[in-house]
Amino acid sequence: MEFRPDFDALIERFSPNSDAPIAIAVSGGSDSVALLSLVSDWSKRSKRSLLVLTVDHGLRPEAADEAEWVANLAGALGHPHRTLLWKTPRVSQNAARRARYELLAQAAEASGATILLTGHTFEAVVETALLRRRRGVRTAAIGGPHLASPLPSWPLGRGVSLVRPLINSNRRALQSSLADRHQDWVEDPSNQNRQFERVRIRTFLQRHPRLAELATKHVRGTQLTAASDRVQLAEALQRIRVDASGLIDTDDVALTPSLLQILARCASGTATNPRYGAVTKLLAEVNSCGERRTLNGAWFQKRTQGMMIGRDPGQGLERVGAIH
Repeated sequence: MEFRPDFDALIERFSPNSDAPIAIAVSGGSDSVALLSLVSDWSKRSKRSLLVLTVDHGLRPEAADEAEWVANLAGALGHPHRTLLWKTPRVSQNAARRARYELLAQAAEASGATILLTGHTFEAVVETALLRRRRGVRTAAIGGPHLASPLPSWPLGRGVSLVRPLINSNRRALQSSLADRHQDWVEDPSNQNRQFERVRIRTFLQRHPRLAELATKHVRGTQLTAASDRVQLAEALQRIRVDASGLIDTDDVALTPSLLQILARCASGTATNPRYGAVTKLLAEVNSCGERRTLNGAWFQKRTQGMMIGRDPGQGLERVGAIH
């Protein structure tokens, strides 16, 4: 198994400077080890340098040994390695995820990398979709993560793009490829800990392959819808004006909840989008010219045509007068 030529285009898009390293997150699990093996082969052909990063969350005594195992593997392949230690560990997957990406963002930026590769596979997409559905998400946003995105630690690491080259790959196929290479990997016992909701979903899918197949087909369908939505969003974003102070003017662009989620995040500088339902409600309720609402660290002010959007006044911007 090897990367197709479109991987070169992907790297060129997000890391055009051939002197900058390609940062790659490797935990030691089969997905990330498969990614390291593939990217290592590619780097030798392309003459691009890699920086292998492993996060030790400090939650298990074995984690340090696993990080050292990855360091030895990276060294054997000819690549530098860094272990990133979480100094304030908490037993929470959400907290660990935030800390992991903050550490990775800092390390990638310090190295000069503009891209961070992770080993997410399509199984992660399906698991995330089921997690989001349990939380009430019914839009195309249920399908994620995507091939490329900002780092979840944004605005920390804003100069680094998160890219998942294996996002459409199957974990079993990757493990089979590793077996053909006689390459081992590490089994993280937390991946079997049923106190975590994602683990419970993963176990359920493994026990019910027919339901897993149906879930896979459903997620593939939502991905097609989401791709179409992203094209429309990209076209809309090209028509939106932003002045030197960061004030956003939507002008006559048709406003949708998905578009306002992006604009709210850009205006506020926060790391997450506001809830889809909250943005939908705002769109329905803000009807009078000059009327203003705040949401998720941003303010939205109705104009005769479109909206003005900026950072919440409490975070440093003065309210402008009603704009007609």
